[in-house]
Amino acid sequence: MNTYFGLLAEFDGRAEIPLEEVAPRYFGLNARTASIRAGAQALPVPVYRAGDSQKSPWLVSAVDLAQYIDEKRAEARDLWQRVNE
Repeated sequence: MNTYFGLLAEFDGRAEIPLEEVAPRYFGLNARTASIRAGAQALPVPVYRAGDSQKSPWLVSAVDLAQYIDEKRAEARDLWQRVNE
């Protein structure tokens, strides 16, 4: 299954996902910590605000998140193969 389509299914077809929904599951961060790191662009994926207001929620693109997940999976597979050869 394509990771991107899996994320679309998980997040009700939304291609742009609020950081507060992504952070706990994929980054192991609570919403507050993730928001602070988002302001410093210190997360493993790009985040942005769609509005000009600082009250606009931080968003994560499902495309970027899928790419990040796929990269982490590939790293884990490479490590597993090296250990199990």
